[in-house]
Amino acid sequence: RNTKTYELALALRHITDYDRALLARIIPCYDGFTEAEKLSCIDSALKREKTKMPRELAEVLKALRGRGMGFELDEEFDEALDEVEAEALTEGAQKRWELNRKSLPAGVRDSLAAVSPAMAMPTLVAIMPAIGALATGVRVMINGRLTSLNLIAYIAGHSASGKGDLDPIVEAWMAEIIAQDEVYQKAEEEWRKKKQQAKNKKEQPEEPKLPRRYITMNNTVANLAECLSRTDGKHAFSFTPEADTVSLKWRSSISDFSIMLRQAYDGSRYEREARSVDAVNVHIKRLLWNVVMCGTPDAIYRVVTNYTDGFQTRLAVARTPDNTYAARREKPFALTPSGAARIWNIQHVLQLFGGDLQLTRLQMRADRWLEKERQACMLDGDDTRARQRFRIAPTTMRMLTGVILCRVAERLLQAHHDNMAEVEHSIQTQPEEWRELAVKAQVPTVLDLFDPIADYLLDNALFFFRRRIEQAMHSADYVDCSQRKIKGKNDGIFAQLSPEFTLEQALRIAKSEKGCEATQENVSKMIYNWKQVGLVKRIGRGRYAKCSPTT
Repeated sequence: RNTKTYELALALRHITDYDRALLARIIPCYDGFTEAEKLSCIDSALKREKTKMPRELAEVLKALRGRGMGFELDEEFDEALDEVEAEALTEGAQKRWELNRKSLPAGVRDSLAAVSPAMAMPTLVAIMPAIGALATGVRVMINGRLTSLNLIAYIAGHSASGKGDLDPIVEAWMAEIIAQDEVYQKAEEEWRKKKQQAKNKKEQPEEPKLPRRYITMNNTVANLAECLSRTDGKHAFSFTPEADTVSLKWRSSISDFSIMLRQAYDGSRYEREARSVDAVNVHIKRLLWNVVMCGTPDAIYRVVTNYTDGFQTRLAVARTPDNTYAARREKPFALTPSGAARIWNIQHVLQLFGGDLQLTRLQMRADRWLEKERQACMLDGDDTRARQRFRIAPTTMRMLTGVILCRVAERLLQAHHDNMAEVEHSIQTQPEEWRELAVKAQVPTVLDLFDPIADYLLDNALFFFRRRIEQAMHSADYVDCSQRKIKGKNDGIFAQLSPEFTLEQALRIAKSEKGCEATQENVSKMIYNWKQVGLVKRIGRGRYAKCSPTT
């Protein structure tokens, strides 16, 4: 009885606000337990260090909410459930998302070796936009359409969770472009000095139009648009270790930021018109801009503020593992000089590729995953998950195309004994060779990476956004394409009901019209009002019939 009382108090304290009196009322006195002894056990439980909600209790709450037991969880409990789900995700699903590192090419393999095994997937998600930006001349056929390797990633993790380990890895991949941009920055600084010196002169120094590709996120809409228009048709790349840079800098124009990233993912035309001569006017035929943002889990909601405009589905989200109680390593993981050298070689070769690819076996693997998810979602009636899968598949295809291109670069370097001049000459004189190698690189060990990556992206999207997506879809402000914006005479709840109907049918129609505001109590009251004014009559238990005008 002591143990049972103590364990109950230990679990229930999470949903009773650590209230001693409330726990005493809830927990009975087992086996003739005196009130004083029971309170002693409760006090011992309350004195224990505060921890996360026990998983068993979280599962009970989720089950009750899922069965519509007539209660809602407040925001604090929602966050507690999120933490428990995250813990289960890290522990239970890690094996399902483990990558076969032997199947990964040089560069990618070196990047993953620079972090802990639990950070492998977030690292892969972080470097893929960089690889896509480097292979800017490559387009791959996805769902019958040629598309560039455009990717947008968000790495979510609590403070000191390992996000900072990604900075040197991403910089290693972009080292050559960063070095070139530093030359451009010096040229711009010289121009600024000359302009400052000549500010009162009639002749002003002409501003250099330099194609900088590594663009800071701490920027304005106009400056960013102008930088993106000067990349000579190549990919721009942005990386920020703090996503709050985006939310603070773009606070008043976060919708502009969302639109730009959506168009960047699609590689569509981007234009910005202004009447002033001095204002920025931009006409970009294909917006090519890959982005990686790192931030805390709550910062993602300051970056993604709309859950129905398509930005969220274009975002590849990864999570750093929970290292709250992880022991300190004597020898921390780090990118080795030899690993950085291999990354430099791979990234240089990636920039030499140019042309279109058709990876049939990769497309077949994506189609198989889509069908598997379609059937699973159909069995569960999970509309949110079913909708998410559509863009997860092409995003994963773009990532795996990046892996395949790194494999091709590795093979070319091996064939020419790391002689970069010979590799460049081979690609220029035999442009079909690397495409043939890419087609041959679709081996089972590489294609088997598709499911764990796609599952990982899908689970993270649902973890962070499912509740918000469903709330947005049921909001009164959201208008589905199948609904008319202006209601006609046949759009009301009463008009949509059959001449004879049940309470359940009325509730279903009311929910389709009013969303979560429609409850059984509200619908019952509405039908009662109809009876009072003679619109309907009761013909059985929970069954009603509309009254004709002559009745």
